[in-house]
Amino acid sequence: MGPTALGVGRGAYNDVIARTNSEQTLGLLVRLRYSDPVGLLMVSSVTAGLKFKAEAKGEAGFGPRANYAGNLVPFSAGAAYEDSPTISYTPVDGQAFLREWLAPVSLETLALVLQAARSQDVCVLLLIERMNGLRNSTRATLEERVAFQRAVMLLVELRDLGVVSWAQQGGSVGHYELILSHYSPDHIDEVQELLRLFELKRDPARESMIRIPVALGVREPGFDGLSVQTRSVAEILDTTAASIEVPDMDVKAGLVEAGADSLATLGTKKNRS
Repeated sequence: MGPTALGVGRGAYNDVIARTNSEQTLGLLVRLRYSDPVGLLMVSSVTAGLKFKAEAKGEAGFGPRANYAGNLVPFSAGAAYEDSPTISYTPVDGQAFLREWLAPVSLETLALVLQAARSQDVCVLLLIERMNGLRNSTRATLEERVAFQRAVMLLVELRDLGVVSWAQQGGSVGHYELILSHYSPDHIDEVQELLRLFELKRDPARESMIRIPVALGVREPGFDGLSVQTRSVAEILDTTAASIEVPDMDVKAGLVEAGADSLATLGTKKNRS
């Protein structure tokens, strides 16, 4: 019974936890969209207590038959199975939640996500607010947003071609770089355009591999690399929540503000369409 119960119960618990996590995240986004208070409740542990019991019983009578006639069960058997799970919930700690909520995405997380993500354009638009002189925020001009989106498109196209990769610098823990390599003459123009958008003085026609140091923060004078400003979890969720379409009746009732399309939500809407 043990292996059978594990085969059935583990998948069921895992599916329910994953589904309810998704429902909680969706509820969080909707609450942010409506400017309602938010809170998170995590499943800290699940203990499944399994019990199986089987018994068989026979009865026999001794003495005068009149003493037990009709009161005996010659043979009986029974089996019982019990699943008694204990589920523990833990509210997210306020201070820890606030630190993670407001802290910008780390460079390590950014590099891992951009290297592994399929929809890299959506990730860049959500995670990154600025790359060198290119800005992707509500305060940026239209020209800056268009240039930012063009740089993102070039990064995606060149990554799909195997030209762009994000990697950790050899022997330098916590230091990352953007590597441009293996580009054919047909793609030199795209590489040059990307370098021009980043305001980097490199010559792909002469260099077979270009290593661009990546630093977190605002670009300092004389830094010949890529400085990125990442968003915090709060900003990412706010940006995602802003793309939620709400009923017109809620907007007219003043329950929520009408959403405005921004460059940061174009990738999400493009995938949805």
